[in-house]
Amino acid sequence: MTMWRRWALAIFGAWFVLSAWILNPVASNAYTWTAIILGGLILIGSVWALVDRRRLAWRDYLFALFGLYLALTPWFYGFVSQAGMLWTTLLVGAATLAAGLWEALDRSEREASHGGAPHARAS
Repeated sequence: MTMWRRWALAIFGAWFVLSAWILNPVASNAYTWTAIILGGLILIGSVWALVDRRRLAWRDYLFALFGLYLALTPWFYGFVSQAGMLWTTLLVGAATLAAGLWEALDRSEREASHGGAPHARAS
């Protein structure tokens, strides 16, 4: 994953954790725990990617999975009617999904163009 995507994911994860208190005036337990757990996982994973520069395909797909799940949580947990929580969750989820898929597809394309050999690139 490129450095800017790692930093972007760290910022998205940190914002999502903080949004549990900033955007949650109605004290929705579902939103609070979703923001803390998923935001924390995104933040921890992105910091791990910043420190460990190995290109782990499963980590990219895991980010994409976190993003997809995050984007769907307003409907799973019933906070669709809260606009701030809905849009924050959708935007952070879509950005996380896009970053994970972008890196996974970029990796697949690089490996295909280099005869299937993965290349470790610290960027």
